[in-house]
Amino acid sequence: MAIVSILGLLLPLSACGSSAAADNGLLYVFNTKSEIKDGLEKLVNEYGKEHGIEVKVFSPGSGSDTVETMNTEMTSSTPPAIFSTNSLVTWGPADGDFMLDLNESDNADLKALAQNVPDELRFTSEGDENLGLPYTLEGYGYLVDVDVLKDLFALDDDKVAELIADLKACDFDTFRAFTDAVDAYINNPQAISVNVNGHEYTTAPAKTGLANDLTGVFVESGAEKWTYADHMVNIPLNAVFENYGDAYSADLDAVDALKKPLIKEMEVLDYNTSHAAGEDGPNTRGPSFVNSTTGSYDYALQLFAEHKGLFFKQGNWIYPNLKAALADTEDAGARMLSSLEILPIKMPFEQSDISVKGRTPETFNTYIPAMVPNYWIINKKSSAAQQKNAADFLVWLFTSDRGRSFLTDECGFILYDELDQPDGANSLNNALLHYASAGKTLSNPFNASPGNWLEFVGNQLKQNYMTKAKWDESTYPALADTVIARWKNLKDIQSS
Repeated sequence: MAIVSILGLLLPLSACGSSAAADNGLLYVFNTKSEIKDGLEKLVNEYGKEHGIEVKVFSPGSGSDTVETMNTEMTSSTPPAIFSTNSLVTWGPADGDFMLDLNESDNADLKALAQNVPDELRFTSEGDENLGLPYTLEGYGYLVDVDVLKDLFALDDDKVAELIADLKACDFDTFRAFTDAVDAYINNPQAISVNVNGHEYTTAPAKTGLANDLTGVFVESGAEKWTYADHMVNIPLNAVFENYGDAYSADLDAVDALKKPLIKEMEVLDYNTSHAAGEDGPNTRGPSFVNSTTGSYDYALQLFAEHKGLFFKQGNWIYPNLKAALADTEDAGARMLSSLEILPIKMPFEQSDISVKGRTPETFNTYIPAMVPNYWIINKKSSAAQQKNAADFLVWLFTSDRGRSFLTDECGFILYDELDQPDGANSLNNALLHYASAGKTLSNPFNASPGNWLEFVGNQLKQNYMTKAKWDESTYPALADTVIARWKNLKDIQSS
């Protein structure tokens, strides 16, 4: 299976010195993936009671910046025995050296689990260590509500499958013509024909079924900066950097090549957010667009569950939360969950916008980003008793029925030992695995951005664009210059 590697040889920052860890058997799990926080806390507490050990769990809220909290906890007298990250910065072998090489664990079962991690998913700095167990494989793009698509174009199952295939394969201009047609239909329902990848599709002459619920083309989360900073900026970054390691080790001037693709990305972001679905009508940009209630991830998820928008730029990780949102819809919810698909985030890139050898405009219109979001890592600076409990817990997590059920059913994770078993996956995981098995995945250079660069980009977009109904395209070059200069400044600080 061709799955993109997110790793590379890194030169991390220096960490603060750690105080001596308390000599106790506390199982403290520091998890940085907010979506699983409730289930993980319940699971760890159950494990603690069953095994007679004291436990503690920390998980952030959605979109929270956990850096300061993690710095404090990791250097305290009671640091986490298990922590999660997908970056070697600060905690890796060449820096603070907090990560236990699982190849050297005293737990034979844990060593065996680590040795079974595929090479392309291993967490390592130099190719020999095995520093953690992958949470899951994640990928993102435009999630599409297939049931709505069927009603929009009066299609049966076979014909909607053909349309999905055409939407996956089409170029940017074709996709824009398609979304324009959907927008026109929402505002004035009538038969509208559109050519997608050489095949003609015509909307139903009047709104029927779930098409009646549409209020916009896209579902957006204006209050959640990560949805339009981290995720969207990762696309133009993939035009400049091949992977995480390439972005991290690049010299200061390499990021100059981001300007042209970033400007193109702003054009797409403008279009998508100006065609956003709301509860009873369009969700227009302005103060309410970034409001913590009407612009939240949870609110957007509910809008998608209610078929208010056709596309939702998210990833396979939303499946458990979407399932919960659809819990009261019975058969209709089950149908939606079983038929979800992921489309690439189409970009109007020209070859001159792309610096990475081998990547073309077609690459960006037919591939989706995929990555390991986090690894379960044992803190080698916790006490011996804590490390033993941590190793035992991870073995239990990946081998017991309860642990694997939590990972696959509750969290919706794709386990690294089940990458070749898409038939048992949920629909979104299945969609991702098909991209991965075809080698159609981009990487995650956004995770290698220096310092608080992503937070800076998000603030620029939220404060200067998301609150405005109309965007001035002439400001895009200056925005690109500003964020590029910020990258260089932070990178210079990081290097020194």
